[in-house]
Amino acid sequence: MLGEIRGEVRFKEMLSFHTSLRIGGPADIFVIPQDVDDIRHALLFAEREQLPVAVLGGGNNLLITDRGIRGVVLRLEGCLGRAEFHGEEAVAGAGVGLSALIREAPALNLGGIECLVGIPATIGGALAMNARTADGAIGDFVSAVYFLHPDGTIGECKPVNGSGFSLQQFSFPEGVVLVGARLRLHRRPYAEIQKDIKVRLKVKKQTQPLALASAGCVWKDVAGEPAGKLIERVGLRGKRMNGAEISAKHANFIVNRGGASAADILALMEVTRERVLAQLGITLETEIRVIGE
Repeated sequence: MLGEIRGEVRFKEMLSFHTSLRIGGPADIFVIPQDVDDIRHALLFAEREQLPVAVLGGGNNLLITDRGIRGVVLRLEGCLGRAEFHGEEAVAGAGVGLSALIREAPALNLGGIECLVGIPATIGGALAMNARTADGAIGDFVSAVYFLHPDGTIGECKPVNGSGFSLQQFSFPEGVVLVGARLRLHRRPYAEIQKDIKVRLKVKKQTQPLALASAGCVWKDVAGEPAGKLIERVGLRGKRMNGAEISAKHANFIVNRGGASAADILALMEVTRERVLAQLGITLETEIRVIGE
């Protein structure tokens, strides 16, 4: 079945090449599908061989362990990379870049999701992590999510009573892969959208360590208080462990200054969790996803 895949199939591919942190051990079988049929073949192969399947979008908001991932890894960025606009909705494949979609919509005087600009994610990754800022989450704009079953059929999920989307709402069948979504937009003047985007990106550049490899915010905010402020309060801003550093620019980011391992990142996370709990009595919860052996 792997031989029927028209995209790329690689063995023992180092996942550090495919994550924003530039960290991660090898994937046993690494598939870059060309289209939905390739995804079907990969899922059928994994089901037949009883192998686990992991899906990567842009490799953001993710820490892969140094020993890597067993089974099949699907890299969807570049695949399912088309978006179409119908009225005030966008139908986007899982491989569409979130920021690219936000930048494309204004040409049709469509906006509403500018609050998410600058989040380095594909649509599929943004859905999987329920990407959000202080002004909104991607789930606020979703009217339907589409997924692929291992048998090749397409399924659909819709938010209940217009309440917004989050993965926790749905019991997806085991082994499915998110392949796209329908997003609600609304009419806005082009110049107004562009101004909003420009302001938001300027703030991100000023407040986040965008020039260094990172996985975005490591911890969830707690009861409305930014996790970064909690980390600053316990004196961990700028704390380093080999090539890993709690950013001096934004303490909720851990950056890879070169040569950092997943073990370094995890050690910094453990120090952070323990000190915030000991000094502030607050238990931090991870925002990033940690996967691998």
